[in-house]
Amino acid sequence: MIDAYEETYDSSSAWEELKGARFEACTFRNVNWEGVDMRKSRFEGCTFTDCDLSNIKALGISFQGVRFDGCKLMGIAFEVCNPLGLNVRFEQCNLEASTWQEMDVHGFQFQECKLQYTDFTAANCEGVIFAKCDLLHAVFERTNLKKADFRTAEQWTIDPVVNEVKGARFQKKELKGLLHQWGLDLRDD
Repeated sequence: MIDAYEETYDSSSAWEELKGARFEACTFRNVNWEGVDMRKSRFEGCTFTDCDLSNIKALGISFQGVRFDGCKLMGIAFEVCNPLGLNVRFEQCNLEASTWQEMDVHGFQFQECKLQYTDFTAANCEGVIFAKCDLLHAVFERTNLKKADFRTAEQWTIDPVVNEVKGARFQKKELKGLLHQWGLDLRDD
């Protein structure tokens, strides 16, 4: 089992079994763990840059104070991660088709991320910042979006009847994403 502290890893690093591995204050660059079994692994205070963790087996994985920059995290079921201390930040990441069902992600930040087909059903997204994110076909159903920030997000559709949106922030010109389900003909003229 790997137990590392303040180590730096890159694409040339050799990997043993990652199941149950522990990393603290480590840096990962250009690491490809696509589809790897990472169950019950622990990452604390780590940074991932230009890495691919798509479709990892994430049951019980712990992310505490972890930053992802320019990473691919497609198809990850984040709801099976260890919720204790879950604290992550994403910048310019591809999280397409990931799921956050019933997760408490309040206060998270997604900066310039691709969140197409991402599922936030019944998640607590209170105060989440979706800065310059692409939310095409993202699912918001029974989601707490109070004080969430969608001002620079694009291609989102949110039904205010089935989601909590009090205090959420939107650009006036993008309000069509809140009215889509009624089939209204919205024009600027």
